[in-house]
Amino acid sequence: MGQGRRAAILTVSDGVFHGTRTDDSGRALAELLTRSGFEIAETAVVADEVPEIEAALRRMAAAANLVVTTGGTGFGPRDVTPEATTAVLTRDAPGLAETMRAVGRQVSPMAIISRGRTGIVGGALVLNLPGSPKGAVESLETVMGVVPHALELLAGHTQHVQSEVATPDTEGIAGARGEAAQGHDHGAHEHGHDHGAHEPSADEIAAAEARQARDAVAGVGVGPSDVTLDLAKHLAGGEQVLLATAIRTDGAPPCQPGQKLLLGAGGPLSGTLGCSEFDVSAAADAADVLASGRPVLRTYHHDLGSVEVYLEPYLHRPQLVVLAATPIALWLLRWGKDLGYETVLVESRSDWVTQEHRSAANRVLTDAAEIQDAPAGEMEVVATDHDAPDVSRQVAALLGHQPRFVGIMGSARHTGAHLAALRDMGVPDEQVAQIQSPVGLNIGAKTPPEIALSILGGLLAARTGRPGGWIDNRTSR
Repeated sequence: MGQGRRAAILTVSDGVFHGTRTDDSGRALAELLTRSGFEIAETAVVADEVPEIEAALRRMAAAANLVVTTGGTGFGPRDVTPEATTAVLTRDAPGLAETMRAVGRQVSPMAIISRGRTGIVGGALVLNLPGSPKGAVESLETVMGVVPHALELLAGHTQHVQSEVATPDTEGIAGARGEAAQGHDHGAHEHGHDHGAHEPSADEIAAAEARQARDAVAGVGVGPSDVTLDLAKHLAGGEQVLLATAIRTDGAPPCQPGQKLLLGAGGPLSGTLGCSEFDVSAAADAADVLASGRPVLRTYHHDLGSVEVYLEPYLHRPQLVVLAATPIALWLLRWGKDLGYETVLVESRSDWVTQEHRSAANRVLTDAAEIQDAPAGEMEVVATDHDAPDVSRQVAALLGHQPRFVGIMGSARHTGAHLAALRDMGVPDEQVAQIQSPVGLNIGAKTPPEIALSILGGLLAARTGRPGGWIDNRTSR
């Protein structure tokens, strides 16, 4: 097998193999692996057939030390990637698959039905990933922090490196404390824009030292796999967090690629990038990255070298709560998912809910009062049937979540009674006044998909504070 970081990518898909679909997942994985410092030794596509998958896995395991597959891990009759993988594994490594599912279910509840396997074939690590580009990339990113160490162990470098990952860098902390007093800058970061240097204060360094020592003594949240599990716990609790992962180093800084630090709005939660300077610098960047919602690369410096860190925000998915199982609701639910919403359908009339509605919604409820997990300002509500018998009651139940938007479809003649009923229930006038009716942008929509498009466009405009008209750049020409 080749030396260094060599990866092979196997796409398992009847459609891609026969040319009816493009290999978007394979390309996305190749981009991620290349960015992570891997040489792509081979890419291949096979049909959903056990013998072909087995043969490809054995061939790739002889040419690369990391083999990732995409596709064929679900419940379909042709989804046989786990069976083929099991047949060739020489050793099982279930923790990686369990972690991918645990973190994945915070993004999509469908992650728990993935049957992907992870294990070892000779000297290669094999990971089964989902078939969608997004699912494949997110799953691989979840465990990428521990993959380099796993490959080192497979290559025979079996010395215990927990001290490198988990033990506080006491010399570095002491040095940083002395250097900080002398005005040296170890908190600067370089990433193509001048955001100003951040020099860790003595209090920040002391706090980082105390946290690192506490984690090391407790043995909790210090290694990459611990941090990944902590990530899943915080996401399950509805928190917005930032995961900082060291991806490459220059020189000999007190950090190894793959080390992770989990940060919340209030600062570090678990893990470490190896020394207090790096942790404090990442914490200083956390608020801006969480606010932007976009992952970024940062470079942090130390006397002994620098580390490039990938800062990845994990944010709340806004909820789109659709009242009444109408044809318009179906399109709102379908496209709402594509726009990043967790879609919830509330319909008390069971005979109105079709299988299409159930497939389009993340959740289907009979009563809005069942919703208990919406952070303030992260919910948008659209009532699609002003004649439904319980519109006022359902809307009243949702107003307690402080939704960002509430709309009831229909003219003032149709919705006036509902607004009056809400006032009679004790809903303050200022809340009633914020309910939008009619709903949607004025684009001449007539059909259910057109109306849904106008509503979703209006929701996006309201969320971003834009007027929703044509983009006109003529004044700047």
